[in-house]
Amino acid sequence: MRRLKILLAEDDDDLRSLYGYMLLTAGYKVNAVRNGLEAFAEIQVNRPDVVVTDITMPILRGLDLIVAVRSDDGLADLPVVAITSFGEGICKLARAAGATDAIDKPTDIISMREVIDAAVSRLSSARLRLNGGPLSELSDKNHTTGPTAGPATIPPRVLSRN
Repeated sequence: MRRLKILLAEDDDDLRSLYGYMLLTAGYKVNAVRNGLEAFAEIQVNRPDVVVTDITMPILRGLDLIVAVRSDDGLADLPVVAITSFGEGICKLARAAGATDAIDKPTDIISMREVIDAAVSRLSSARLRLNGGPLSELSDKNHTTGPTAGPATIPPRVLSRN
């Protein structure tokens, strides 16, 4: 089975290292970045299978990253999992902004795997319903790799309460 590519956006160096290591040892391919702007640029250059993003980050917050991903027709179906240390209220806000799911920090690898795998499973089921065919269409060829034409573009910032 193909290893899922995870893009981890986390501004805290220690948590980025910890979660990156946890995901790597769980069998995922991991690319870690420090903020939402780096994440959005990376998504356009090397599309991951799932984005795991912190909510509170400098430069481009996680909620704004979620809105940017959902606003881009080519990325709208990309699973995005939000992680936050601010509780269920912020998790609900992340889901309302378009996150596939959200979990509280600190978290463990079992919880992260369950949420990531469920997000990918929902995407696979949705694609199967839309295409009316087998999941064989979900191969690596559907993921963009290599440089894109032009710079990353970010939709206008949407104000929300954190």
